[in-house]
Amino acid sequence: MQSLLMKNVVRLLRREGYSLLELVDTKPRCFDIIAKKGDHILLIKILYNVDSLKIEIAEEMRKIARLLNATALVIGERFKFDFLERGVVYTRYNLPVINLATFYDYLRGEFPYVYSAPGGYYVKLDAEKLKKIRESMGITIGDAARRLGVSKRTIKNYEEGADASVDVAVKIEEIFGDVIKKIDFSEFLTEEDEGIKSGENEDEIIGKLREIGVAIYTVKHTPFDAISKFEENEILMGLKQVREIEKRAQLIGKVSEIVNANAAYITKKEMKKRISSVVFVLKEELESLDSPEDFISLINEKREKYA
Repeated sequence: MQSLLMKNVVRLLRREGYSLLELVDTKPRCFDIIAKKGDHILLIKILYNVDSLKIEIAEEMRKIARLLNATALVIGERFKFDFLERGVVYTRYNLPVINLATFYDYLRGEFPYVYSAPGGYYVKLDAEKLKKIRESMGITIGDAARRLGVSKRTIKNYEEGADASVDVAVKIEEIFGDVIKKIDFSEFLTEEDEGIKSGENEDEIIGKLREIGVAIYTVKHTPFDAISKFEENEILMGLKQVREIEKRAQLIGKVSEIVNANAAYITKKEMKKRISSVVFVLKEELESLDSPEDFISLINEKREKYA
């Protein structure tokens, strides 16, 4: 079932004109598909039963989504003991979870309104718009409360940003019109994700890059080992000195092409083979660098040399 779900997601993305890369044969991985159309980047994890999503995978997806200005999504069909419903957004470790039908609608520009939370289904209200319409109609908070069958305090809460149950939201729309907000998946990246940690594991290479001021964020469950950010540029980096460096570099290059980022692999020995989209940097070359600008210049020089 999971394989079929993957095929259907890929089919939908290609039909809507997304460039994409499947990572189903790559381990470890925190996302199964990375796709891009225009400036819109999607990181997608596919799990038929969403219960199997692990917290460390979710945390890394959110981290990468923040660094790459991407939208992280989990697509599945079951959650706990129930099937996911069309048009409803669920949550698992602060990631939005939707089914294939909702994803189909999303790609066609039909954003969901309803989300699932303990106690039932809810919607987000445009608080400012709701208050303006109520006041323009000459309806007091007390009148609104009586019409909706809720307390005055609840109406005040709605106008201060509180969400409403679906049942109440239907009544609100009947009285005040379109005041329900579409769900923005980027809102699932919390304030906690704003202050992304650069990672605690620091080997010689990472230590040298940080010493000269390069902002580098390590990751564990992706084809690349770190993401470096300089001004508005991202660099996907390979750091592990493994036997199949060339194979890993090719994969990093493919990911970088999808997201339109630079790619660099820092090695301890000279690489004879050249790989499109990936710049190989010798570890000893880092010793002559004094700033992030020097590092970027080195990568640019090598790229021009390869071209």
